[in-house]
Amino acid sequence: MPQQILALEVEHHEIRAALVEASFRDYKILEFYRVPIDPNATLDTTLRSLVEKHHLRPHTVVSSLPGDLVTLRTFRLPFKDRKRLDQTVPYELETQVPFDLDEVVVSYQVLSRDKEGSQVLAALVRRDDLQAHLAALQAAGLDPKIVDFAPLASLNVLQLIDRPIGDPVLFLGGDVDCLHVALYRNGHLLGLRTITPAAVDLDPATPEGNGHANAVEAVASEVVTELRWTVLALANGDAESSPLSCLLVGEGIYFDELARQLNEQLGWNIVRIQESPLKGLPAPLRNQIALFAAPLGLALREIQSEQAFGVNFRRGEFAYHRAQEELRRSLLGTVSLATVALGLFVLQTYLDYRYLESRLNAVNAQVRYVFQQTLPDVQRVVDESRQLREEIAAAEKRLKLLGSVAPPSGATAIDALHAISTAIPETLKLEVDEYVMDTEEIKIRAHTDSLDTPNAIREAIANGKYFADVQVKDIKSGPDGRVDFRMILTLNKAGAPVPSRPAGRS
Repeated sequence: MPQQILALEVEHHEIRAALVEASFRDYKILEFYRVPIDPNATLDTTLRSLVEKHHLRPHTVVSSLPGDLVTLRTFRLPFKDRKRLDQTVPYELETQVPFDLDEVVVSYQVLSRDKEGSQVLAALVRRDDLQAHLAALQAAGLDPKIVDFAPLASLNVLQLIDRPIGDPVLFLGGDVDCLHVALYRNGHLLGLRTITPAAVDLDPATPEGNGHANAVEAVASEVVTELRWTVLALANGDAESSPLSCLLVGEGIYFDELARQLNEQLGWNIVRIQESPLKGLPAPLRNQIALFAAPLGLALREIQSEQAFGVNFRRGEFAYHRAQEELRRSLLGTVSLATVALGLFVLQTYLDYRYLESRLNAVNAQVRYVFQQTLPDVQRVVDESRQLREEIAAAEKRLKLLGSVAPPSGATAIDALHAISTAIPETLKLEVDEYVMDTEEIKIRAHTDSLDTPNAIREAIANGKYFADVQVKDIKSGPDGRVDFRMILTLNKAGAPVPSRPAGRS
């Protein structure tokens, strides 16, 4: 998926920006923006206005500090490994600048390495200046991944030039009041310096000089003189490194005059960047490349980092934490999705529960209806299933009692009662108070007027061989001569013929 990169060159009087779209294999330069900074407005207000006006939603932001806020030094160190350079560069730089290390942030770029060590371009910025820069961008909703400085970032536009310029070659760009000078030999950067002409009295926002030809010539002449010594300093006094070609990155009558004097006085071959064949730059933007070299170079640094020059002051307490922030947002997103999923699961579970509950209520209502239709005499219904089982068990017991108490010959409960009545002689007086019969036995509670009668009745019934066992229990005699007793008659499961009923006995 293409990613949009917004590169910002923040100067004191204006903001220049480049919007680039990068994909896996290629990139596209979309647009350049230029916004003057109102002296009565804050930097974050101007940045916010730029973003809102052009509806910018970049995936990555990179920015540069004004050149006058950064101090540069080039020196050589007798080792090459990154760890020792990280430890040594700040202390080497501290000996060359009037600042303590706790007041500044240091970054560096290795220009070259050989057997003897490394050539290093070191840069520092005051902590207060860096903090103010980051605060302004973050207040506008922009969090830069890289904070470079414009002179070094602008060198990356050399990647766009599609043909050799010459060797050695001098890069000369920037604005009227602040020129960036970089010397290359054999494709390697030897050094970088900034020139601020003392004769400049032109408005930086109008580098054409408002028609003051004499002022333009004076400034150009001063720059040419300064360049003689600057080139020698960058080349460490090596005359062979004096450039034959100069890539001029600037526009307007000031740079036109500077190109003329450099050619006439120093004999250099002047190449204007807007007149050079440039890769990936749309034709409508070609004439603006000189003005937007720094922001475009910043964007190219993010796209082609291995081939680019630059430093990054986002280190230590100012380190860029977008990865952690994206991880935090990703975790929050995951938690949110998990919460939504859990909520949907709970909702689905509740809906399933309500559906099953409605089905259960319908089944219970049907069970209640069947129960009431089956047992209309039951008034209090507590547990249909249990009560129905109890009623079925009681009915089965009654059915068994009615149909199975007689011997297997087919005799019924009536036959058992008939057998008892026929077995008792008519001479024995007997009154039955209670008669209970089940499938196993018959229980009788009765009374008579003689203590001998219960045993006589037992013997009479036992002699009939209809019952397997006949017992008489709890014989009690009352004061009125009444004798109460109980009898238990165990049914004969093997069966016995029903004795014939004697005549006259009923």
